[in-house]
This record gives sequence, structure tokens and C-alpha cells, in this order.
Amino acid sequence: MENKENKKIRERLYKDRPLSGIALNEFERPTNDYSTNIRRLCISLGLISPGESRIAIVYILDILLKARRKRPDGLDSYEIIKELYKKKIRIVYANILRDLRKLISIGIVEKRNNSYRIKENMRLNEIISGFIKPYIIDRTLSKIEEYAKAVEKEN
Repeated sequence: MENKENKKIRERLYKDRPLSGIALNEFERPTNDYSTNIRRLCISLGLISPGESRIAIVYILDILLKARRKRPDGLDSYEIIKELYKKKIRIVYANILRDLRKLISIGIVEKRNNSYRIKENMRLNEIISGFIKPYIIDRTLSKIEEYAKAVEKEN
């Protein structure tokens, strides 16, 4: 009996897990301050929450953006740590890997041959308009519309 209940719980948990997720936030127009703009970009894409103090992902994205021209093949995780330590930013290695996975899952960063780089060394606006918008946002909105139609159909 207990085994069936556990199986039902696992099935339900599996079925209710989202395929992907993105939280969008809107701010006023960009300023001339680079650090404010990159932080707001990360908040806008749901990578960090507003007011969050742990913003390692912002520093990692900054390092990868600046390395895009000098190192087109990308940086490995240890080189990213070295860059963070040069900036006197101490982050646990596991957290760096977690943040890199977040950047990969949203489509901004790619991993090739144990190196991380901005996706195909593209510009961020090209990544957002060419990948994030059509493949993540539009697809998510169409699924939400399907759920709305299904709910309305039952009412």
C-alpha cells in the first residue's frame, strides 16, 4: 500500500515539473552605468531576484562578455575563478558551476570543450532576439495560451 502512494507522489511530482522557466522583469530605460545595466539585465531575465545580495552570476556574465574578444574559444571554470579572485570576489566553486548552468539553460552561454563562452560569441541583443524570444518566451506563452483555452473550455 505504501509503495503505491509513493509511486503516485513521484508521478505527480514528475508531471508537474516545468520544462523550462523564465521570469521577466521590466525596469526604466538603461543608464550610462555598465554595472547597473548588466545587473538589471540579469534581473530582467530572472537570473537573480531584485534586491538579492548574492550576485555572482552578474560577475560571471561580465567576465565572459569581456573575454569574448580576447578568448573566442572561451574560459574554463578555473580561469573564471582566477578572474573573480583578481576582482577580490570570493565565490565557492560549486556556486560558480551552478550559475554557469543557469546561464547555459537560458541560452546566453554555451559550453564547448570544457570552456564556457557567450553563445557563438554573439552580441546579447542577437541572442535575445534570435534564441531566447522565439524558443523560450514565445514557446512558453503559446503553452500558457493552450492552458488558458483548456481552462475556458471546461468552464
